[in-house]
Amino acid sequence: MNAPLPVVLAVALLSAAIATMPADAAPRKKKLAAVSPAATLAQPPTDRFLACDVRVRDYLREGGAVTRVTKIEVDDARLQLNIHHEYGEAGKSSRKYLRGDTEEEMRKNLRGILDEFAAAAKAATAGRAWYVVAARKVMPDPRDGSGETTSPWTAVVLADFDGKCRPVTFYQSVDRTKLDPELNKKLDE
Repeated sequence: MNAPLPVVLAVALLSAAIATMPADAAPRKKKLAAVSPAATLAQPPTDRFLACDVRVRDYLREGGAVTRVTKIEVDDARLQLNIHHEYGEAGKSSRKYLRGDTEEEMRKNLRGILDEFAAAAKAATAGRAWYVVAARKVMPDPRDGSGETTSPWTAVVLADFDGKCRPVTFYQSVDRTKLDPELNKKLDE
């Protein structure tokens, strides 16, 4: 009667050891898959300007400054934006005009403008929009046909819309005397 007890005990220990083996092996496989070097090589490092990385740096090549846009207010009646950045207010954008020969075409154009404005406001809230002040010679505005330049500085608001860099609005002339002293200092660097 004493012989079956050690056999039963040995079988129970062996069964317990076998039952816990697959549970221990599964997490090890997951850890190996999570640390796979192929996964780390496929992902490039994230740039602070996201999809606008190349454009921002291109505009800043001759000097200038960049600051994050913190808020974009949409004036849907006048079809313009009011841009706020880390150093204050950039001001209102130029107004958009409705295009189209019929009311339906104009409505379609209006919906497109409002969708673009909503995406810009969402990008600013998420920290994916930038106010870039750059030298006029780097970023000439082809729509400026007057030839008069009141300032050597111009600005653009860029936003990352779903992985694509889009210009939101342009400022043809930036008056340095109205800029925040910290932002003005960045222009001198």
